[in-house]
Amino acid sequence: MRRVFILRAGAEPETLAVEGRAGVWSVARGRELDKAEVVRLPDGRLSALLSTGRQICGRVVARPHGDVEVSSARGNFRFGLADPLHDRVGHAPDAHLGAAAEEEVRALMPGRVIEVAVRAGDEVKSGALLLVLEAMKMQNEIRAERAGVVADLAVTAGEAVEGGARLLTLQSVSG
Repeated sequence: MRRVFILRAGAEPETLAVEGRAGVWSVARGRELDKAEVVRLPDGRLSALLSTGRQICGRVVARPHGDVEVSSARGNFRFGLADPLHDRVGHAPDAHLGAAAEEEVRALMPGRVIEVAVRAGDEVKSGALLLVLEAMKMQNEIRAERAGVVADLAVTAGEAVEGGARLLTLQSVSG
C-alpha cells in the first residue's frame, strides 16, 4: 500500500510518500529514502527501528485540523500531516472559519497533574499555560493551541490521569 501525505513541520510543506505493509515501511521525504520496521508495543506506543539503526519510540495522537502529536522521551512534537486534498482544503483562505467551537484537551499518556494554571471561565491566549502534567518523570507543560475560554476543568492538582483522559475543554472566542 502506498500513501502520499503533505508534512507541515517546517517553513515549507514537504511531500512524504509512505509505502509498505505488515510492519515494514519505506518513507520517502524529498530525496531521502528510509526504511523502518514498526511495531505497536503492549502499552500503545509505537516503536520504529530505522535502517540507519536509530530507534524511535513514542505515542502518536491525531489532533484536529490534520495535526499529529508525537510524544517521546525527547519531548512532545506537533506537526501537520494530511493527504494532499485535505491539506489543500485545510490551508485554503478562510478554511478554519467552520472549525469546531469547542476543543477537548486530553492527556497523551498516563501521569499526574502537578499544576492547574487556569480556572473555568478564564480567557487564555494561544500558547498560554493551561496545566503541568508529570509523566515518565518529566514535567510536560500543556499549552493552549488557540485563544479561547476555559469552558470546564476535569482535573485538579495532584490527580492521577490515564492516557486519553479529558483534562479540560477550551471554547473558541468569536473574534
